[in-house]
Amino acid sequence: MRYGLPALLLALSPSLVVTAAYAADNNVSSVSAINDALLNKKTELQDAQAKKQTQQKAYQHKQDELRQLEQKADALNKQLQAAKQALHQAYDEMLTKPNTDISSVKSAYQKAWSQVKANQKEHLSVQQTLDELHATIEQQDQHIQQLAVARDKLKAQKRQARAHRLQGELEQKHEQKIRFTNRCSRNMTIAQCATQTKELGLQKAVNQYQQWLVNNATETDVIKQHVNNVSLNIHLLTHRTLKSGFNNNNQYETVISAELEARPDKAVACQLLGFNQSDCVDPEKLAQSQKNQPVAWVSLTVHSNKYHDHIMVDDVNYGSTPTDIMLPVGEHEITITKEGYHDFTKTLDIRSNYTLRAVLKEQANILKAGHKFADSLKGGLKAPEMITMIPGEYLVGEHANHKIVLDHAFALGATPVTVGQFETFINQTNYQTDAELKHLCISVNETQFTPLSDSYWRNPGFRQTAKHPVACVSKNDAQAYTAWLSKQTGFKYRLPSTNEWEIAARSGSQSDYWWGDEFGANHANTGWSGSQWSNKSTSPVKSFDPNHFGFYDMVGNVWEWTNDERGMARGGAWSFSPDVAKAYSHLFIAPDTAANYVGFRVVRELQ
Repeated sequence: MRYGLPALLLALSPSLVVTAAYAADNNVSSVSAINDALLNKKTELQDAQAKKQTQQKAYQHKQDELRQLEQKADALNKQLQAAKQALHQAYDEMLTKPNTDISSVKSAYQKAWSQVKANQKEHLSVQQTLDELHATIEQQDQHIQQLAVARDKLKAQKRQARAHRLQGELEQKHEQKIRFTNRCSRNMTIAQCATQTKELGLQKAVNQYQQWLVNNATETDVIKQHVNNVSLNIHLLTHRTLKSGFNNNNQYETVISAELEARPDKAVACQLLGFNQSDCVDPEKLAQSQKNQPVAWVSLTVHSNKYHDHIMVDDVNYGSTPTDIMLPVGEHEITITKEGYHDFTKTLDIRSNYTLRAVLKEQANILKAGHKFADSLKGGLKAPEMITMIPGEYLVGEHANHKIVLDHAFALGATPVTVGQFETFINQTNYQTDAELKHLCISVNETQFTPLSDSYWRNPGFRQTAKHPVACVSKNDAQAYTAWLSKQTGFKYRLPSTNEWEIAARSGSQSDYWWGDEFGANHANTGWSGSQWSNKSTSPVKSFDPNHFGFYDMVGNVWEWTNDERGMARGGAWSFSPDVAKAYSHLFIAPDTAANYVGFRVVRELQ
């Protein structure tokens, strides 16, 4: 019987030789480097997941703390109402028994509202912490998602590198020397026996070459499991017979040197390693083949810490944040810009719905005194208008005889905080002022301090509009407003120091008032000043000319809280003499006291 030479041995042309795309050594290095990067990314992902778990525990703890504070608030409000009712009863009893001692009842009432106030302050602090933790956890989720995407990408790169390495190993040429002995049939001629022996010897060379490829591969144990299910497409390039003839056992023996080469399909390496075909196909060809396939789309939600910014995704304008954008899966470049702020640019490999929170940082421009601006609030509203002050030497004190060095820049409100601005804060936070809790705001009547029962910032004892300065607010209330403003804008707001306030009030002058030493007329709203509001009420802000720096109502209208721990206010008021409205004058008031002649303006710290 004649054995036909297998078809895989018939392609003998050297022109079909294919050079390996990558040298084996390079692939080993690539796999090793990717593996190191993958291990680092896995560690980073584990650390991020552990960090998120810690943050979630802290968040849960703060939620429990907030619930406890809310339960406590209900109990404290009941105690406050009971103490208030007892105080009213004690006052009623004093009408018939003037000598009745109500000090204990008053003390119980004071203690009750102090506890309510403290609980309210703690509640606000915990809520702020809770909001910050929530934002942090959300950002951590996104960070974990990005790390997972990066890890999966490295895994895919590692599979591709392994497949590339194996492809290079399989495409190596090799010279195979074999000895084959054949017991030919008796009816064969010598020529037929020689031909059959050579054909069988070449088949043996092919089998040994395949075994040589498998045994010399880096991942021998893996590919041995699949080698019987694939074709390595082995080609015989050249061969020569080194020896042939009958041996002493009357068997025909041949010794052949054969040069062989495997030309496996690109998918074979993946099959041998147990991978998907996509890990072996040329990325460009794969992309070309996928052009007509459906593209997955995901949602990108973008927020930033500033309003009226501009967002570009892949050089396409999408308006201002916050915004939701539908994008195809893949890499996208996001750029957010705003005048006066550094550009925010980030490239994301987006594989699922994603939320990006961008933080725009203000440019470190050279500050100029007198620059006016207003930060944005949520809902498209504006924070109070601010005017910048720069470091330098300034004169303060009586007769401006004390020189100080201001070592920092700051911005101060152009006007006192208005009723309208304070109302926005109340509506968004449901905050209760000290006057509301005490049902008490102080006024001045013919130089006598008089408590006004049930008066507060909405009803200070005279008519006001949204443009009047807010009054009947304590220092505690003013600081709560600045804390809310800081959270809304992302910048640090606070009450001014006494020196900051006086520097702005003097606006470079050395006289008692910014316009001179004589009070005169039509300069400010104080008691006995001759204005239409004098000794009657506050006046709308900006009713009088600003000082040289552009600040309104630094003289009169309402005393303004400073951050002095003793409870110091500056500037005079509608119901006080002009003599106490001089630039260096001050008034001490208990920080928890509310009066209808005291308001405040805010400072915004500048970096």
